[in-house]
This record gives sequence, C-alpha cells and structure tokens, in this order.
Amino acid sequence: MRGLTRRTSWLGAALITIGAALVALPGLMPFYASWRQAQLAQAAAPWRARRQLPHASAASAAVPSPPASPQPGTGQVAAYLRIPKIDVAATVLQGTSDALLASAPGHEPQSVMPGMSGTSVIVAHNLTFFHNIDRLRPGDTIIAGTALGVFTYKVGQALVVPAGTALPNTTWPSLDLVACYPLNALYYTQDRFVVEAALISASPARAASVASLHATVPQFAAALPSDLAAQPLWLSDTGYDVGSATFSGGPSLHITASGASWSLVAQSIRMFAAAVKALASPAPEPFAGFTPSPVVTGLTGSGPWTVEPQAPLDIAVQLSASGQPIAVTVESATTRILGHDGARSQPYAITLAVRQGVLYLVRVNAG
Repeated sequence: MRGLTRRTSWLGAALITIGAALVALPGLMPFYASWRQAQLAQAAAPWRARRQLPHASAASAAVPSPPASPQPGTGQVAAYLRIPKIDVAATVLQGTSDALLASAPGHEPQSVMPGMSGTSVIVAHNLTFFHNIDRLRPGDTIIAGTALGVFTYKVGQALVVPAGTALPNTTWPSLDLVACYPLNALYYTQDRFVVEAALISASPARAASVASLHATVPQFAAALPSDLAAQPLWLSDTGYDVGSATFSGGPSLHITASGASWSLVAQSIRMFAAAVKALASPAPEPFAGFTPSPVVTGLTGSGPWTVEPQAPLDIAVQLSASGQPIAVTVESATTRILGHDGARSQPYAITLAVRQGVLYLVRVNAG
C-alpha cells in the first residue's frame, strides 16, 4: 500500500459514515430501496442537458476537467454509476447519511463531482452495490454520468485502510469507491475497502447512455402466517446481532449489484424472528400457520420454547447457476434454548427455500 499523502479530513469522514449505517438493518429499508431506485430511474435527471466536452485521450493527465458546477442538494441525484465488471448500474444520491445509503450509493458532498479535478468519492454498503468491488482489477472501467457528461475511469489499485483514514486528493480527475471491509460483514467494521481509479475519457451526456445506466432492484417477501406478519419482526425490532453473509453457487453479481441483497437478508432475518416467536407460542403445533409446514429437528420435550441467540446471526445464500437465490440458511452458532425440560446451549438454524421472490420456512434445526 502506498503512502497516503495530501490527506484531507473530509474524505476520512466518508470512511466512517459508510460503516455506521450497518449497525442495524431498518425494517422498511428493502422496500424503500426498491421504490427509491425505481423512482430515480424514471426521474428527469438534471444532467440530461447536453454539454459539449472534448473527447479525451487515453492518458488521464490529458483529459480536460470540465468547469466547476454547483453540488446538488442533499438527497438529489448526483450521478449515475455503472461498473460493467461487477454488473453494477445505480443512481447515486448526494450525501452519505444512513437513510440515503439505504437506497443507493452516495456521493461524498465534500469531494468534487465526478469528472472534475480532484478525488470524487462514492460510498455504498458492502453488502449491496459494492459487495464485489474486490473483483475489480487494474484496467477495469468505471463509468459515472453527471450534469456535465459521461466520464470513464480506469481502475488503478485497491487499498484496505482503517476507518477514518484520510484519502489522497489528487490534482487530476480521479474516483474512489469506498465500502466497509470485510465485504461480507453485516455489521460495523474497523476497516474500509477503497478502489482508486483515474479518468481516461469524457463525453457529452446522451439520452441513450443515460437509459443504459438505469437499474431495477428485485425484492423478496417472507411467507408468514397473518398473525406473525403483523408483528414487529425486523432486525431493528429484535435487536439480534448480525455476523456475515456469504453467497455460494452461481455468480452473486445479480443479487449483490443492487439493493436486492438488503431485501433478501432483511426478510431472512425476519423469518428467523418469526420462527423464534412461533416456538414461544403455547399452541400444540407452533408452525401450523406456515405453508408448507417446516420440518423441526433437535427439540425434545414439550413447548413452548424460548430461543435466545447468544452468537451473531450468519446468513448463507445458495445461488442457482444463473445467480438467483434458491435457498437461505440463517444460523446462530450458540443459542440458549429453554423448554419444559430445562435449558441448554446449542446451535440453532432455519433453512428457507426461495421461489419466485418468496421465502418459505422449510426446516428448523435446534441441534
């Protein structure tokens, strides 16, 4: 890692902000993310106006920086971002607050706009849009469109730095992508993953290029009995600790290149909470309202049972060959399970089947 010179404190602040949002997954965030990205994709973005910018040479130093323009207001569209290597196409909002990062990548307001001389900083959750930025290699391209045109950057290097580290502010147009590290973490982390890129070309904004940058965000729902569906079961309601999310099988780009992974994770944790709530019911058949009825193993004696996770929840997503989620396991390595036959500590996990965007509880394993 090269020395970090010409440091700027405001870029360091951006590294802190991105991690703070991961302390919890707000219950309504998946639905807000889908609605917001769809709304932004249809909006008449202010940068649709054509500007005559010269085509740049391949050398970053030879690309002229466009004239300075006012920063958009907080929450407004700042840019469109496309990263072909990892299948990312997203609307970028101005700001890095928790609420903004719940639905889109955010442009650090104290950094320059993409295309201008200096370092432009875009941050996003490590579980969503930037989950796969560690796959970027030197020479890969990143495309950002603003009110001044469409700018193409070439990836130079990737860094892992402590949270709060100030990034270099270059004298030429450059772009930094920032996310929490490790990239599969579901919680606040002490490090940040940074991808640095330099501008190699600029062109006027065109309607066709704008349309190609839009993205849709698939959403997921949990098949819950009506009585449980009406209860507060989101992570922010339960207070569960969260660990990591892993994706195996087909390519994970399609699920993590948008806000869809937020929805999948949030609904999976919601189903975990629903299963715990069902076991606490005095009903003789606690899962009678679930369709299909799940297989339950590892529970002896009679209920109701109290299940108290004493380790973070880890989520494992199995993908099809096309990259679509087909099964999810949510597990706590250590739980305290209390029933009529006493208390014991053991792992506890649920397995979900995913069919056409709906999560079904198929197995509860306490053993």
